[in-house]
Amino acid sequence: MQYPIEVETHAHTIATAHAYSTVTELCSYAAAIGVKGVCVTDHGPILENGVPHPFHFVNLKILPRRIHGVLLIRGAELNLYDYEGNVDLTPEQTADLEWVIASIHTPCLKPGTLLEITQTYLGALHNPAVDCLGHIGQARYPCDYEAVVQEAGRLGKIIEINNNSARMRKGSWENCVNVAKLCKRYGVRVCVSTDAHYHTLLGEWESAFSILKEADFPEELIVNRNINAFHDYILERKTIDIFEG
Repeated sequence: MQYPIEVETHAHTIATAHAYSTVTELCSYAAAIGVKGVCVTDHGPILENGVPHPFHFVNLKILPRRIHGVLLIRGAELNLYDYEGNVDLTPEQTADLEWVIASIHTPCLKPGTLLEITQTYLGALHNPAVDCLGHIGQARYPCDYEAVVQEAGRLGKIIEINNNSARMRKGSWENCVNVAKLCKRYGVRVCVSTDAHYHTLLGEWESAFSILKEADFPEELIVNRNINAFHDYILERKTIDIFEG
């Protein structure tokens, strides 16, 4: 089963040391495959190995709104670094960002108890800057998925269905399916992403689609199913019009 996806919500550029494409390459390839919008979401500054300085995120506003006709959404994938759900940019540094993912990465947060990881995600959801929780199904960081999904729904936040979790994070498949089923049960919106670290990975959502199919997931709860739905979500959250400027 194929789901309609017009906006890539999670993609990295060479500003992230372990990614290999420029912003222009991402948008050029997106245009070639019919993707209408790309969220540039490089890793926050505390991840190891030369990730961007905070100035990188503050200065994203200089980028054009469209490159090769593709809508560019200025964002970040911030790192959760403690069990309270704190992230590695300040409110001032995220003020102009249009799409913010908060994720756990092993170099930034050691695996903890079920309660500790649950508290981490709940804390992140209560951060006004955070729009989306990234790859929460990863096997090394189990949480009380029901509590996290319900709180995301209550706060109007998004849960990511990450194609890489299914392919590269061993033991994560069942967790990801469980998350999708819970989002369906509680009517919580999701986004489908590739987490691309190279431009030709854009559009490779097959594993995420398989997760959604197994959950019999409704298309209308996918916030990036079309560019208008994604635009409406950003307006709802931040009153930022990504179709302008």
